[in-house]
Amino acid sequence: MRYLLYLSLILTLFFSSCKQDKTKSSSTFVGGEIVNSNEDFITLEKDGEFIDSIPLDENGKFSYEFDDEKFKSGLYTFRHAPEGQVFYIEKNDSLLLRVNTKEFDESIMYTGNKAKENNFLMEMYLLNEKDNDVILSYYKVSPEKFAQKTDSIKKSRKKDLLKLQENNNFSKPFLLLANETIDYEYYDLRERYAYLINKYFNEFRNKIPKEFFSYRKEVNFNNKELQSYYVYQRFLDNYLKNKAIDRCVSKQKNTSNCFNTESVQNLKNRLIIADSIFKIKNLRNKFIGSFARKQINNSRNDQQIDSSLQLLKSFNFPDKKFEELKKLGEIQKNYFEGNDVSKARLISTEHENILLKDILNKPTITFTWSIYASSNHTRQHDRINELRNRYPEFNFLGVNIDSEESYNLWIKSLDNFDYDKDFEVKIRARGQDIDVYKNFINKILLINRKGIITKANLNIYDPNFEVYLLEYLN
Repeated sequence: MRYLLYLSLILTLFFSSCKQDKTKSSSTFVGGEIVNSNEDFITLEKDGEFIDSIPLDENGKFSYEFDDEKFKSGLYTFRHAPEGQVFYIEKNDSLLLRVNTKEFDESIMYTGNKAKENNFLMEMYLLNEKDNDVILSYYKVSPEKFAQKTDSIKKSRKKDLLKLQENNNFSKPFLLLANETIDYEYYDLRERYAYLINKYFNEFRNKIPKEFFSYRKEVNFNNKELQSYYVYQRFLDNYLKNKAIDRCVSKQKNTSNCFNTESVQNLKNRLIIADSIFKIKNLRNKFIGSFARKQINNSRNDQQIDSSLQLLKSFNFPDKKFEELKKLGEIQKNYFEGNDVSKARLISTEHENILLKDILNKPTITFTWSIYASSNHTRQHDRINELRNRYPEFNFLGVNIDSEESYNLWIKSLDNFDYDKDFEVKIRARGQDIDVYKNFINKILLINRKGIITKANLNIYDPNFEVYLLEYLN
């Protein structure tokens, strides 16, 4: 505690110059410093809409005054490639933050108005990230025991919030948001438990009592304040996975295929449900677009892609986004099983232009990733390292799908995360379609020595993934 008080004092003094520079033209202000900055600016968003781009000075400092007439209190998102995080601010606040890009989430510290509120939200975020451990430790227990565990977590979070409120006198809007954050973490834990039961132990799905899901009656599927908040979005995603399974089971006599959440049919069900429950335009388009992308990515033939696009068109999806997904469909047709990708154009970590065939000396698993999804690619690389050690008969090749202009940032990411540069490449020469490739994150292919795709749409977290590898070797 003494350390945190000391650090808070240092930050206040350190940023005092930013605060003094604030003009009288605005009553609401955010400023701070990005340590080890990757670019010379940050961007600001609210509710999924771009607000402004804010320049950094030569020391990585920035300051921004909100337009009083347009300002709305609540959650905002700031992004500094390849990371981003939310903060809470109300009118007349002056909020300061400091973050080190080498440990982005863990290093964020706030001072000024709403510092306590934002530090609470960051602590909640870090605790939420540990929920994966809770799920993996408890998903095999009975629904009753898991319900007890989630009740305990919720009670503990609420108790901590109440204690903070007694000492800080939080505003009513923030208290509402903080309580909803805890509630949706609780809802999400239960949805994730149900999802794992559906996926791995579906014969026991009917043993989950109806009261386990009683919280669903309280869910607001169109929460304007939380629409861009990760906890809320993650809950919605897991809820839709489970409801899509329920929809399939209720309509199919043979339900064996209902539990593959990456199947085109499951994604189609999620599209239909999302269209029916979301009224907020940005939230609706985000989920419908996401499911459509996955549906196209998982398609195995032209007919599946065409069917997905036809369904999407019936949802009155924005034309610009629809055209992007049409391009995605055309590119996906290059990655069906049996296709030759030996001449795929790549850049090595030594900045050399190469073709895939130049480095195919054994059967190869390629996995795509983006520097802009750090939590995803760190987990992905951890899993790949396990597989690489277990199956030396294969190459495991990371393929970065970001634009060529991000080459230096890609190299910096490889260094920061200590990824083996001998097994990393980057796509190149994709023309105007380069932005479409962001939709190919997590695409896993098994490619033979001749550059022919022998297995597509793989999932490295699938329990059967290693079975596929062994089958190929035998």
